[in-house]
Amino acid sequence: MAEIVALARAIDLAEAAIATRLPIAEAGKGHQLFGRRSIGAWLAAATGSRTARAGERVTLSRQLPRLPRTAGLFACGRLSFGYAATIASATRHLDDAETELAEPILVRLAQASASTVEDVARAGQTIIETIDPDGRLARAAAKTERQHLTISDTADGMGRLRGLLDPELKMQLKTWLEPLAVKTDSTDLRSRPRRMADALAIRLSQGGRRTVMHVSVTEQTLTGQSEEPAFLEDGTAIPAQDARRMAYTAELRRVLRDADGIMRDFGRARRLASADQREAILAMYRTCCREGCDVPAYLAEIDHIEPWYPTGRTNLDNLAPLCAADNKWKSRHPDRVEVIDQGDGTVSMRFHRYSKLRPRRWTDRQ
Repeated sequence: MAEIVALARAIDLAEAAIATRLPIAEAGKGHQLFGRRSIGAWLAAATGSRTARAGERVTLSRQLPRLPRTAGLFACGRLSFGYAATIASATRHLDDAETELAEPILVRLAQASASTVEDVARAGQTIIETIDPDGRLARAAAKTERQHLTISDTADGMGRLRGLLDPELKMQLKTWLEPLAVKTDSTDLRSRPRRMADALAIRLSQGGRRTVMHVSVTEQTLTGQSEEPAFLEDGTAIPAQDARRMAYTAELRRVLRDADGIMRDFGRARRLASADQREAILAMYRTCCREGCDVPAYLAEIDHIEPWYPTGRTNLDNLAPLCAADNKWKSRHPDRVEVIDQGDGTVSMRFHRYSKLRPRRWTDRQ
């Protein structure tokens, strides 16, 4: 651990050296020699760093001449890059006189043993609010203007989210997801980012009532006779188990094509629980039926207790609410799910996440 801290200090000294050289490179417009629109864009490309990281470095290099105490401590290794960059960001909208008053406060806080970078950032925001209370609306509007969200495809068909949300939307999203992202029990080994992703899946599924994607799947895969993958509308292959799970709460359409791939027939059959069945399930269950999961039943999908393929039926006594994350896990590990009759017409499901445990088979329940 001491070696890690020492290496981090060495990195901070290197960052201080970079900060003194960036203004020289920017003044000479060296980035234009490489066809970059700004010194930050050149820095990100040349060092292989994130755009946000390059932006922090540029902001710090521009503000250090106005922050003598910060510059001195940063150059000799007594102030980390994180604290120096936070102080620079907090003072970049202040004039020279205001910066002269704010810097000592922020530096003292940064050197306090119990403080964090987040504490310094909050103190900087408080200083701005105190100096210019009338500018709050303009600052809020400026934050909203910076708001953005992108969803990009990865090489393996997954999606990567990047963005920046204004404080209001950030809190709306956190309030929307965090109640569903708590650990369910001691066997829940998911990381917090994974739990947040599962919470998003639960919210977006709305209990399976808003399936709007198209999946192409063969009859053999759908009935369990084949494990050939299905395909999303963008051509991404998904496992057969996932296609069957999605079919539980989706509307199925039969599409017949000739040898040339031309559509000749287009039909439809329903395999969803009826509205009456769903209402009955919600009256019987308050939460997802997996033991330890407290996702409300109205946000869960109506799942077949005995799998629909090959013999399960869409009867009320074979239906139970299961949240999207648990439904996906169950479809991939059907041999590690134990179904427990509660004696009142309901069931609970116990997931054995460790393969050495041997739960009862589906047929044992019968």
